[in-house]
Amino acid sequence: MRRVLLTYVALCDLSAGAAAADTPVVAEPAAVASAVSPVFSLEGGLRYWYSSGEASKELYNTNGAVMVSRLTYNDLGALSGEIFLNATHNPTGIFVKGFLSAAGIAQGSLTDEDFLKQPYSRTLSDQHSGRITYFTADLGYNFWNTPRYRIGAYVGYNFWNESYHAVRCAQQAANPRICVPAITTNMGGVSQDNDWHSLQLGLAGQTQLTERLSLSGDVAVLFTRLDGKDQHHLRPEINPQPEDGNGHGVQLEAMLNYKVTDLFNIGVGARYWRAGAAGAAHFDETPGGGRPQILHWEIERYGVFGQASIKFN
Repeated sequence: MRRVLLTYVALCDLSAGAAAADTPVVAEPAAVASAVSPVFSLEGGLRYWYSSGEASKELYNTNGAVMVSRLTYNDLGALSGEIFLNATHNPTGIFVKGFLSAAGIAQGSLTDEDFLKQPYSRTLSDQHSGRITYFTADLGYNFWNTPRYRIGAYVGYNFWNESYHAVRCAQQAANPRICVPAITTNMGGVSQDNDWHSLQLGLAGQTQLTERLSLSGDVAVLFTRLDGKDQHHLRPEINPQPEDGNGHGVQLEAMLNYKVTDLFNIGVGARYWRAGAAGAAHFDETPGGGRPQILHWEIERYGVFGQASIKFN
């Protein structure tokens, strides 16, 4: 009798185990939600921006009524390597993004015009050994977020520095006293170093075109502060010459991104930056003394870029 009871209990245990094995496992709702929508999305990578640029300074007299001179830098080509990082907290839609870069400006030219000299002077110089440095840090919120579309607003800080060094000099007009005969050596004529500090307010968006292909865009309005320094190396009485001013600008960017794998992405895009500032050239702080003069600066940079990134969820 005892052996029969033991056999019966064993058969019951086997039956219960088989039933449990056939029962589907149902995940907790929180676990399912976590698998479908990760808490954080993190992307980092490298970008190369091939760009060209222009910059110009118009210098007026002390009351701003008469233009005294104009310096125009053209064809300021640069190849910038960038490190970038984007992070999003998916449940709230809060995101941070930023990038950092430094590069050389190996080419370009300077046209220096003097309107009050008699006769009018217009000289041409080469630009060598310039530099560009910039970084951006933004904090934003995605106020519209669907599986196919995403739009967010952000506020951030942008630092943008460009420096130029003009060498050699040739007169293009009829003034016989400036760069005549032409200075053909590598003697430095004019150097300029400008820091642009900007508060930026912008919108960033992305749309999913296919399962692997997406299009993103970014537009920001800048509120800028310029801190600059002009050095006329052949005129020690005005060297160096501090400059400052306030103004506005804009930054635009568009990119086509392709998801090679769930981890690895590549993209190509285009970018345009512009800023301007009105302020003063402080001749009162130079060895020769004088009074501050009104100036107006404009700068722009534009080009195409390619990037590669790794994305984690």
